Formats: sequence, structure tokens, C-alpha cells
Amino acid sequence: MNARNDLLFDKIELRHPLPTDGDDLDRLLASTPLLDGNSVQCTLLQCSHFAKTSVAAFVDNDLVGFVSAYCPPSEPHTLFVWQVVVAPHWREHGLGKHMLHWLVDQPYSVHCTRMVTAIAIKNTVSWSLFDSFARDIGAIPIKSFVTPMIRNQHRPPKEYLLRIAPLPNCPELVGDHLEDLRANPSHVPAMRRWLD
Repeated sequence: MNARNDLLFDKIELRHPLPTDGDDLDRLLASTPLLDGNSVQCTLLQCSHFAKTSVAAFVDNDLVGFVSAYCPPSEPHTLFVWQVVVAPHWREHGLGKHMLHWLVDQPYSVHCTRMVTAIAIKNTVSWSLFDSFARDIGAIPIKSFVTPMIRNQHRPPKEYLLRIAPLPNCPELVGDHLEDLRANPSHVPAMRRWLD
């Protein structure tokens, strides 16, 4: 992180979202046409049910960034990142990564051993974000194709499922993560610059 960004981040308040942040989140998502909009119900879930595993970034009470995440019931030690959104005028300053670092340091996330997200193959912005985050924490990123609900050889997968582990709270799990890697050799053909 450079000094210029550190000065910018001094202006930012990071906190868990509140149900009253829903309208601001809708407006922020509308400013990012590359992201799918959310229903009112989804926004309410992000700002209430999943508030402890999500983060909202404010500057002068203006919502400029948001990361929605949750721990899947069947994988309580996984922090699944659903969306990362940053206001247009705050992009390219590292705010997305700043929010991810803040999130994994929060009490509700300390039991999480890995971060998982789904990224479209051509979404270079998201690949760069999570690549940089993984480097920062010294983690090993593993990617595999998202398995479609209905297999169709004429419609190849469009997204990867990316796993980043171990998170900073669990450095002792790096060996287990490599064992998981070795136990899933079917992912090897999908390798490029990411381990899998």
C-alpha cells in the first residue's frame, strides 16, 4: 500500500452494514453496471442476516464500497465472498482489497480458514483484486471450474471457484491446504497461473 492510499483510507469509515444501509447499497450497485443488481430481499439479507461477515465503507456518510460475504451452513469455516463493489471515483485505490483485509480481521471471521469466491473467467478486475489479496497474506489460491447445475458440453463453464487459504488467522493450516490440493488432481488441467 502506498502513502497516497494510506491518506485516502484515513477518510474512510469501515463498519458492518446495518439494515438501514439497503437503499445506499442499491444506489452503489446501480453505479456499477458490470455487477448484477440485487432484489430488495437480497439487499436486506446482506445488510442484516450477513452483516457480521460483510463490510460497508463510508466517506462523509456516503457509501463508497461494500463487500457482502457469508459462511455457508455446510462450511462454517469458509468465508464466501458474494460481491465486492466500489464506487467509480474510489476505484484503482485498493479499497476493495482494504475491505477484504478488514473483514478477515473481524471477530466473526477469525474462525474462517479460507476465503472462497466465484469469478467470471474474463473478469480481470476481480482476478487482480483476489490475486493481490492472496499475495498480501501469503496464501495459496486454488481455482476450479464452477460446476453447472445442468451439464451441457455446448455451454462451457463461465466462472471459476477460487479458494484462498490459509487466512491470516490460521497459518498452521497451509499443510492441510496442500493436501486438499493433492487430493483433487482433476483440477490440474485448468491450471494457468493459479495453483489447482
